[in-house]
Amino acid sequence: MTVQHEQKIAGDQDDFLSTPFATWLAIEPTDERDMFRMRFNERHIGNPFIRALHGGVVGSMIEASAELGLGNLVQVEGPTELVSSAIDYIRVTKDADLFARVSIVRIGRRLAFVEVRCWQDSEDLPVARGSCTLRILEA
Repeated sequence: MTVQHEQKIAGDQDDFLSTPFATWLAIEPTDERDMFRMRFNERHIGNPFIRALHGGVVGSMIEASAELGLGNLVQVEGPTELVSSAIDYIRVTKDADLFARVSIVRIGRRLAFVEVRCWQDSEDLPVARGSCTLRILEA
């Protein structure tokens, strides 16, 4: 990985994290390259009776983490775009921060397959998992 390419990836992540969408979502990187955090905000609540996060918020966290994580973990030749995602909601969320860990399943010339697991209390108790296919665009 060249220094110039490392700066491009970091710049892209910083650009994304400063967008209105990422600001609303409150997603941020952690000290680990494959892990992200979404800080809880009242606007993330989907069911006010049980104080659970909205499923769309959790799904957006999975998809955003997949794209950010891919750029953090491997060198890609150009920007990426989400082709498809499948999300499994495993247990009820609560009004707390949400964490996501990204793992790469396979990378081809133009497609990357990424898995993301989300949790709140313990990484051993996931609240959701997602499988994302990302297209690698030409630079």
